Amino acid sequence: PVILGSVDTPDWAWDVTLSNDGTLAYVADDSSGLQIIDISNPASPVIIGSVDTPSHARDVTLSNDGTLAYVADGSSGLQIIDVSTPASPVIIGSVDTPDYAHGVTLSSDGTLVYVANYDSGLQIIDVSTPASPVIIGRVNTQDWANDVTLSNDGILAYVTDGSSGLQIIDVSTPASPVIIGSVNTPGNAWGVTLSSDGTLAYVTNDSAGLTIVDLTGL
Repeated sequence: PVILGSVDTPDWAWDVTLSNDGTLAYVADDSSGLQIIDISNPASPVIIGSVDTPSHARDVTLSNDGTLAYVADGSSGLQIIDVSTPASPVIIGSVDTPDYAHGVTLSSDGTLVYVANYDSGLQIIDVSTPASPVIIGRVNTQDWANDVTLSNDGILAYVTDGSSGLQIIDVSTPASPVIIGSVNTPGNAWGVTLSSDGTLAYVTNDSAGLTIVDLTGL
């Protein structure tokens, strides 16, 4: 791998996601909120828009049509940002979560947001009305919920939970999520993503690098 380009953001860049066409990068930039970067020329990325969030932006995902950004904003919970005009993003809705919003992902139909909420486990939020998001379900995990991703069918949520490794949660009934399995990983589990067929989880651990988990037997 070779570094092609870079652009410095005002604070600590924690997470990034891309627009559907791959021309824009959306960066969760800690105390500097959301930074929107034109990456159409990878050798010369340029910040074209930003919006400060109330707390510390730690993770970001986009709506299916790319017009909304959902930001896990630390002590200020979930922030919903209209990015339809990338040069002028605007916060249009928010909901405070019980603890520190650290990771975020979106259901395939775009109506639910799942927030890994540190000491308060997994929070499930109805965002069908973006201006008025509502927490509709939650389940506590054993340690610190850091990141979350969903199975392809949206029935299971996989949450990295610090010293408690990977937690597997049945979210088929969003109002009543239930932990159905777990696997301990070395160190503290931080980030997670799934293979395209959903049979493997790739977990980052602070002191142990990458752990690959076979999900077929869990």
